[in-house]
Amino acid sequence: MHAGRGRLDATQEDLGCGWAWSEVHRVRPRVPLACPECGHGVHGKVSSAGMRFFAHDRGSPTCALAQESMEHHLTKLQLAHAVRSAGWYAELEVRAPDGSWRADVMASSADGVRRMAWEAQLSPITRDELRERTTRYAADGVSVCWVTLSSRLWVGAVPSVVASAPRPGSTERWSVGTGVGRFAIVPCRKKCRCPHGHGRWERVNAPLEDFVAWVLGDRIVPHRLLADDDDHRVLWTAPAYIGQAAAFAAVEREHQAKRTSEERRRRQERHAELTAARDWRSVMPMGRRFRLEAAAARWAETDSGRSACLGHEQIADPRWAGGLPVYVSGHPYAILRPAVDRTVWSELAGLVVLTVGDDERRAVVDRAPALTRVVDLSAWLADRPVGSEFRRPTASP
Repeated sequence: MHAGRGRLDATQEDLGCGWAWSEVHRVRPRVPLACPECGHGVHGKVSSAGMRFFAHDRGSPTCALAQESMEHHLTKLQLAHAVRSAGWYAELEVRAPDGSWRADVMASSADGVRRMAWEAQLSPITRDELRERTTRYAADGVSVCWVTLSSRLWVGAVPSVVASAPRPGSTERWSVGTGVGRFAIVPCRKKCRCPHGHGRWERVNAPLEDFVAWVLGDRIVPHRLLADDDDHRVLWTAPAYIGQAAAFAAVEREHQAKRTSEERRRRQERHAELTAARDWRSVMPMGRRFRLEAAAARWAETDSGRSACLGHEQIADPRWAGGLPVYVSGHPYAILRPAVDRTVWSELAGLVVLTVGDDERRAVVDRAPALTRVVDLSAWLADRPVGSEFRRPTASP
């Protein structure tokens, strides 16, 4: 502050008061300047990166501005420069009328209607504290963006970004990365491909000046996402991407509803198949069923010359169409009484179909592919040594 010129702004060419920098920097006698926060004397300085700023004289009292690091100070100056490059007014260290907040950089639109605070937040702070400070700004109709220079746990809890300063001596520009995103749909690479691909938010890197211009020009806005941990995350993105994400989410919900319906239908079909598979075994007297299953195993052992076993645990498998598989040496050898109206014959290729009674045998022969081997176990139930066997002939040439 100057007694006659008022507040000086080192980020402006004329210091905001019609003075040149050379009139306050390294001049003798010194121009009497004071800190607007504590009233202690300050003097003009230039950083190694060429940024101009005011520093407290030695022996300053406890002052929030005096305790700011060089990094924090340079970040504020860079934000002010970006705001002005976007065509807005920028003022440093602006307080609320009631003192409830103090903006590092206050951006004001040319018509004076809109205001936005830019905060260089480099010191430790909690998410709750940031949310509370953001709420205080909102109560006065001021939006805010929090800027840090390293990854912090609070990034995303409020509208915020992680900025990067250029390396000393490089021609790089200040940039932002974390906190800015776009929505993209990528093809599914799984075997069972998702028809609509996968939607995801991708990080966008941009020069700090461009980012500030996008925000002030409403080209990007803060958008709240629902993360996997049910905590909300805020990023800056274009309204078009928000619309695309919403449309994709609607398609995903519809697809999920269809998938859920299809899974329910399959479960019902499987239940029906399981019920049907148990039908002939449940309605048949237990003694007769045991004799029939024993006859099937005995026939398989006689036919193959090896030991056989029944796959009771496999009976609900849709492949067997309600029939009971008979295994020889660990491999399917025959199928006992499959339901011919549900049988996919390619699934039973090479297996012997075991039936009971002439009507059942004929029903299988009429439906089964040529050369399917069909054996009637009626004789084996009567303890005869051989069954009635039939092969459906191939069509005549």
